[in-house]
Amino acid sequence: MTYDFWIIASVTELIDYPDDGSDDYTPQSTFQALMDILAIHVPIEEIVHRFFQQSIHTGDVLVFINQHQPDTCIVLDTYRHPLDQQDTIQFGWRVNTKLDLYRIRQLTRQLYDNCEFAVRYEEGLSVLYKVLQQERYPYKYYYQTVYEQQLKQYTTKKGFVTRL
Repeated sequence: MTYDFWIIASVTELIDYPDDGSDDYTPQSTFQALMDILAIHVPIEEIVHRFFQQSIHTGDVLVFINQHQPDTCIVLDTYRHPLDQQDTIQFGWRVNTKLDLYRIRQLTRQLYDNCEFAVRYEEGLSVLYKVLQQERYPYKYYYQTVYEQQLKQYTTKKGFVTRL
């Protein structure tokens, strides 16, 4: 059985700037703890960099899957809405309930509660069902032009990400 978490917040909530005098950043500590528990490596620095380089009205759904537990994953919907001024993304995780669900819930809530620009928090069974439905893609966004969002899946093992 799986349990899902889904958050809408600014993409910058997933990173920390350890040095005010530098543009270098690292994964936000609570997000890093969640990646460690889920045993999923997400190259968040690269994703955030690409997010700010991509045009508005673009962005795909990125799914990072635990190599040893395929029903456990981290999902980032990187679509940049043309009217969004907070750089929000949707992100979350699906976890196997055999994992420490209490600790995962506690860390997820902590991540959300500490967000400066948090919009929505949702958890429960099948919260990510629609987002992870492969038949749904390419998903079409209409805004002056049509953008066809793709679902991109990656399998991860410690420190490495491989495209499926």
